[in-house]
Amino acid sequence: MNLDEKKQLIILAVVCGAFFCVEVVVGWNLSRENSSTRERLTLLEERETSALKKKQRIPEMTETARELAQIVSEYTEILPQEDEVRRDAFVDTITKLCKESGLTITGAEPVALNERTSARGRRGKGPVNVQVQEPFQRHKYRFEMTGEFNQFHKFLNSVENHPRFLRVDGFDLYPVDRSDDLVAASQPLKQFTIEISTYVYEEKTVSSKEVQ
Repeated sequence: MNLDEKKQLIILAVVCGAFFCVEVVVGWNLSRENSSTRERLTLLEERETSALKKKQRIPEMTETARELAQIVSEYTEILPQEDEVRRDAFVDTITKLCKESGLTITGAEPVALNERTSARGRRGKGPVNVQVQEPFQRHKYRFEMTGEFNQFHKFLNSVENHPRFLRVDGFDLYPVDRSDDLVAASQPLKQFTIEISTYVYEEKTVSSKEVQ
């Protein structure tokens, strides 16, 4: 083999080697791109599947929301209106129930309720207590009345069976003169103290500030 043939063989070997290296590099790049493409396709398929599942749940969620709205509507129908829980109107309602039961009402006063608050932070400042506006506003009154226990029992039944929602929070009974005398304690006429509460439903409107 002469020198020219050796040179030709060397050149051919170099060209083949370079071509092989190019093929390896191109193949590796294509493999990497294909792998990245498959990952993106897999991610897109997962997103599409998740979106389809959410779309399929829309009718179910709509029906659930409608059922919940119906439940709220049914419960709010038995709640008194705002004008029915004002002191005069509420006292008139309880006084009427007392008279129907044979009791005599001797006192009535509203009971203060603790307002619910939550702590919110401000930029650069500490937490600030903010009053929480609940959709159900509670109203509570304390009443004093006199009568016999069977009359009071009848009164409790009338409160619990009232068309509007009324809740007995607690009650106490004493001798009329509030003495510890056994004779007074054995008398059928008693003095009763009872606390009754109810709720008024107020639809909450969300302001733009609350949304922000």
